[in-house]
Amino acid sequence: MNLLINDKEIAHFLLSLLDYKEIIKKRGLECHHYHLKKYLANLNPKMLEPKNRKRLKEKIMRHVKEDVELYRLNCNRVLEEVRDEYYHKVHKNIEFFIEKLGEDYIFERYWKSDYRNFVKGTGVHLFKKPKFIRRKDFKSYKKDCLIRNTVGNEDLLITKIDKGYPFWFIDSGYTNFLEPNKKWHRLVRNHLHYGKFFKAPVDRLGIFKEFPKKWKTDGEYIYVIEPGPFAAGIFHVDLKTWKYDIEKELRKFTDKPIRFREKAPKNERSNLYKELLNEDYYCTISINSNAATESIWAGVPAITLDRHISNPVTANKVSDINNLYRGDLANWLCMLSYSQFTKTELMDGVAKRIIDEYHK
Repeated sequence: MNLLINDKEIAHFLLSLLDYKEIIKKRGLECHHYHLKKYLANLNPKMLEPKNRKRLKEKIMRHVKEDVELYRLNCNRVLEEVRDEYYHKVHKNIEFFIEKLGEDYIFERYWKSDYRNFVKGTGVHLFKKPKFIRRKDFKSYKKDCLIRNTVGNEDLLITKIDKGYPFWFIDSGYTNFLEPNKKWHRLVRNHLHYGKFFKAPVDRLGIFKEFPKKWKTDGEYIYVIEPGPFAAGIFHVDLKTWKYDIEKELRKFTDKPIRFREKAPKNERSNLYKELLNEDYYCTISINSNAATESIWAGVPAITLDRHISNPVTANKVSDINNLYRGDLANWLCMLSYSQFTKTELMDGVAKRIIDEYHK
């Protein structure tokens, strides 16, 4: 079975071979005793008396710990800067490194190493005898494989889904909008999302930093989340006419004003969750966007028009605009908690065991 390795994963592995200690030395990073020096400069002479020496020792140790922690933070900051700098250089020139080192040599080193990233770490739990192959070299679409992310895999994923060819898929989880970092990921068999309801225990509900707000029962605007080119391709809709088709269909059932949200680049998008909390929205409509999850969390009912994790707790046709789901979410939240995983859970087999037992 094939683990499709993209150039980013190769670049990250090559970076793992670097000796960062030498790089830090060259950057001249030293431990400066800032807190200790400041304390000693203002030291009260009475602290040197025998009766105060225990207190003096404790204070000195506290300031030493503060300096060590400051040094650790500085080291981490420099390491992050160095990794970013070198990563971009390696990724930009990946063909040069592959030509010089040899693809087979790199993959052999990667397989034997302790270094694990998403594809390798997850793939060893999915297939008995997995093998690496560069994404750009994978042409046998009928063969089973592990794919990470949609970018660069659009044609492959569309073909896999249309033809019913087997694959595993890794991408972002559903509640990352609640986290400062991209903590959650999904692992799905033969599709982009798991859309059918299944019963799950309550023991993972603690993964949610907060729970959905109470359902809104009114609201002025219908908010239509436009799909990007990839989603349009997966579900075979005409991107040029989709929004107008949706508006035309809505006008059969409601005269509520409609707003549209274009699919903008990530760095240009506004915060949808905050917008849903603060604006007067009646519902959202999307094909399979994770915006539906954000909408549910904000208490705004949603309509999802194709396969998505939110299907069990949303309406699924435009004609349902006056009959939206505002029911109980408890069982669905349990299901959702069993449908997204940390990177560690993907790579230690927990995600695969949960899927085998509950996703059927």
